Amino acid sequence: MKEVDLVLATGGSVMVKAAYSSGKPAYGVRAGNAVVVVDETADIKDAAHKIFLGKTFDNATSCSSENSIILQASIYDEVLEQLKAEGGYLCGAEEKAKLQKAMWLDGVHLSKAIVAQPAAKIAALAGIDLPDEKRFIMVLGDKVGADDLFSGEKLSVVLTVWKYDVFEEAIDYVDKLTTYSGKGHSCGIHTSKPERIIELATKARVSRMMVNQAQCYGNSGNYDNGMPFTLTLGCGTWGGNITTENIAWRHFINVTWVAKPIEPVVPDEKVIFGTHWNKYNR
Repeated sequence: MKEVDLVLATGGSVMVKAAYSSGKPAYGVRAGNAVVVVDETADIKDAAHKIFLGKTFDNATSCSSENSIILQASIYDEVLEQLKAEGGYLCGAEEKAKLQKAMWLDGVHLSKAIVAQPAAKIAALAGIDLPDEKRFIMVLGDKVGADDLFSGEKLSVVLTVWKYDVFEEAIDYVDKLTTYSGKGHSCGIHTSKPERIIELATKARVSRMMVNQAQCYGNSGNYDNGMPFTLTLGCGTWGGNITTENIAWRHFINVTWVAKPIEPVVPDEKVIFGTHWNKYNR
């Protein structure tokens, strides 16, 4: 890293810290843990299909793959049924325990045996009888944090499901889940209410928020959303990164600014500071 002009560190926190300590300019990113809200105004069939697409793309190796979905209580059962129709399998409590044991062999670190593997292989390792047509596995969330490892990033076709009543609870879930894992990375929402989009975007400490999209397709850039194409997603100071942007081609070039004299544009100090002067004196 010390031999180059610029370091791009996409990976674990140890590598990112090494890049930042190399003495050279560096772009580093943080782990993802994409959290997606589905409210009662969403197109449920469309939302479920897009969650399926994002969860199963490349066997969920993307840091932008949906890891948790937060469903409004009145549509909770309907969304689950639609996800089952899309190829989802919902684990019972005993199956969830088996799955956890298979996914975190030491109770802390994800097993490499399940990362980027199809649902059938993960289920077989866990001793779960998975029907042939099932493409991804769902578990019900219990607690946010180390007491429920399914609340973090899983790098596998395993999706954690949460339930909320009022929208403030959904925002709280997004905050708690991303704070535990993936702070600053991303969230999403399926809704037809513009005010909820603004409220979540304003309150969530994430660098990108996808609206009515498959999360992993949208985060990294897609032809229908204008996001810069990349696999390196900055998480801002929330995630200990230098930028919240999608690291793309323009981050790899130096720019020479050429400035010529222009007609002066002098601000009116009274407009800028007038209210302050009136209250506190000049």
